[in-house]
Amino acid sequence: MLSSLHVKLNAINNNKYFQAFTVVVIILAALTIGAKTFELPDALSGAIQWLDVFILLFFLIEIIIKFFSYQNKLNFFKSGWNLFDTVIVIGSLIPTAGQGILIARLLRVFRVLRLVSAVPQLKLLINALFKAIPKMAISPF
Repeated sequence: MLSSLHVKLNAINNNKYFQAFTVVVIILAALTIGAKTFELPDALSGAIQWLDVFILLFFLIEIIIKFFSYQNKLNFFKSGWNLFDTVIVIGSLIPTAGQGILIARLLRVFRVLRLVSAVPQLKLLINALFKAIPKMAISPF
């Protein structure tokens, strides 16, 4: 049964429509961040708050699907992108007050950076940049 669940979740995780919807949700997250910088009517502010909750729940479900799509669960943690996504989502779940509000806002910004992990071409580009940086730092010497 677990093997069957793994296969189904792997199919969902690799489905192009699921991946496209994930990108749309990440863009919605960016728009909510931008909207929160303005003074909004209470009704709109409340709607954005509910949208933010939906976004966070979707990201949590996406991480769970991704985790259980791995046959060997330890392989999930071998990907830096999976770790990045997990830290951002779990960090966003922690309620904040006072100084923690700054951290919550920063985590919301990092949720937008999840776009990099959701789009394979961006992931490839960022990985190449990270590999090139040490070589560029050494080249002047």
